[in-house]
Amino acid sequence: MASPPVARPRQSAPAAPPASAARLQGLFLALVMLSAVSLLAISSRVAISPRLLRQQTPTEQTSVTTVAAAAPAEQPEPDLRIPRIVHQSWKSVDRIPTRFHPWMRSWTTLHPSWTYVFWTDADNLQLFEQLYPQYLKVAKTVKKVSLADMARYALLHHIGGLYVDADFECTQPFDELHRIHRLFLSSEPRAHTVLLENSNTVALCNALMASAPGHPFWLQVLDDIKDKFDREGAQRSDAVALTGPRMVKQTYFSPASNFTSEDSGIVVLPPEFFYPEVAYWNLEPMEKACRQRKDAEAKEACEWLQKFPHGEFTTNTHATHHWQCTWCRDAQLDEFAGLDTVFSPSDTHITRPTITPTGIEFTRIGLD
Repeated sequence: MASPPVARPRQSAPAAPPASAARLQGLFLALVMLSAVSLLAISSRVAISPRLLRQQTPTEQTSVTTVAAAAPAEQPEPDLRIPRIVHQSWKSVDRIPTRFHPWMRSWTTLHPSWTYVFWTDADNLQLFEQLYPQYLKVAKTVKKVSLADMARYALLHHIGGLYVDADFECTQPFDELHRIHRLFLSSEPRAHTVLLENSNTVALCNALMASAPGHPFWLQVLDDIKDKFDREGAQRSDAVALTGPRMVKQTYFSPASNFTSEDSGIVVLPPEFFYPEVAYWNLEPMEKACRQRKDAEAKEACEWLQKFPHGEFTTNTHATHHWQCTWCRDAQLDEFAGLDTVFSPSDTHITRPTITPTGIEFTRIGLD
């Protein structure tokens, strides 16, 4: 236990020094102050600012560098945990469903200074060929939809940023979410969890995820995919279970890990943030479950469906998922156009990845 402060007796003030001594003391003090100022000036020239230190970290230097033909991407603020990068993916740059185009533009409209990276199936495979060869056998064997799943985990591990499916529409900027979190996952509406999955635990979705680079969660997801593939092969598991949302959920809740602990840096944001609406093309089986089930969980989910038939949008809603996919019912993905028609020439942060054994560079594309 620390000792209490000791009271000291007051001492009388010392006698004033002679005038000559006072002048000498003043000169001495002036010299000391001048020396201190000089040292500070020198140190300010050789010191490296926190921003510069961030720019020189190996991960960012190899992962978020633009090629010489393009202006460098805007560097993140010193307190930014997740890089200001939006990743989206589709099969090719030539045939993107026009239904997606306005939703894709919403991300650059609300994040005009962020880097936007568009990935294709070919890029996804090259990511494993060049940087993650330990998973290459799986990546070359599974279907393209599973390859796209695997690639989003790998790019979030290597580069970081925000991965979001092309059928997501942004409704407000993500800057604050990137500033305060290290990794965030998204959860589907409770009605999906209870009425479609017949589960009481949250249904995680891999259609929108964000992370700082290097988080071990992503390698664990890829390891778990490889383990399941080695045990069962690609034919015995559908994409949702082998590489998709159920695998993310399995890894997150695994008793062998501590990903659910606060120390992991992972947060699961509630449905109102990114999934205010249900998949309307799946409404019939949900309504059927409401007619058949009488348990409390189902009753609560069905009451929510009745109360919010068009979704529950709140001030926390940052995006909404339109639940479109090639295998979805009523997807209406019958009109296509190239990437150059999605964005305008004024969108100066649209890039494509160039993947090498040393890292990933972003090449700005011309939209004229």
